Amino acid sequence: MVAAQPFSVRIIRTVLAALAAVGLVAGAAALPAPALAAQAAAPPSYVALGDSIAAGTGGGTYLNACLQTPGSYPALLGANANLGCYAATTGDVISQQVPFLPSTTQRVTVSVGANDVGDRAVATACATDPASTACSQALQNSVFVLLPQLPAKLRAMIAAVRAKAPGAHITLTGYPLLFTLSGLPVAEQPIAAQINGAVALLNSTIAFTSLSDGASYADVTLAFFGHGIGSPSPWIHPFVAGDPASFHPTAEGYARGYVPAVAPFVR
Repeated sequence: MVAAQPFSVRIIRTVLAALAAVGLVAGAAALPAPALAAQAAAPPSYVALGDSIAAGTGGGTYLNACLQTPGSYPALLGANANLGCYAATTGDVISQQVPFLPSTTQRVTVSVGANDVGDRAVATACATDPASTACSQALQNSVFVLLPQLPAKLRAMIAAVRAKAPGAHITLTGYPLLFTLSGLPVAEQPIAAQINGAVALLNSTIAFTSLSDGASYADVTLAFFGHGIGSPSPWIHPFVAGDPASFHPTAEGYARGYVPAVAPFVR
């Protein structure tokens, strides 16, 4: 029975069964409609949608209520508009961002999915007490309850983007693995491995769904390899209670991790 197996074993087996282990955390305030309209008014070549990863949270000074920064990968890649917003879900992209997507947009990137699978609940519970029942339950709920619901949500979102901008090439991105296990204290390595495994499974779900639905997928896992929390040169912010940058890329992470991975799809 699955219930009798250790959770870490089930995570590993589930990840392997998903085939493509290909990077987390993202993030839900809404950018005011006038600001969105102003951004979208420019002749659209490339428009970014999504959560805090698209917004660039953790990449510098915050510019608005969506915690966008000048260090976001859309800004660094010259996006005509960035509609990404901290804590956005696939439903938020459909209802709050797609309506402002110009119909003539040529290229669209979307970073979303982590909030749909409860990443904040996992981050809060496991950073507070990795050995707690709350941490274990949050991980199990994310992987075994919420993640199976994600493909349908992603397909609905892709369809909404395609309906609004029928000529756009759509690219979904993944998330970086948060931890470099070898640099962590031994006691922290098991939970860190489980979280990395959950992120890998999230990425494989996004990759498979996007590619099977006619969109592209930008993998950032390899770009971030060796730069997780615990490495000598981390590109991920550590957890600090109350800090929205927790578990998000640093400015260097966006510039050296996301930009090279996404650039081929928007240029």
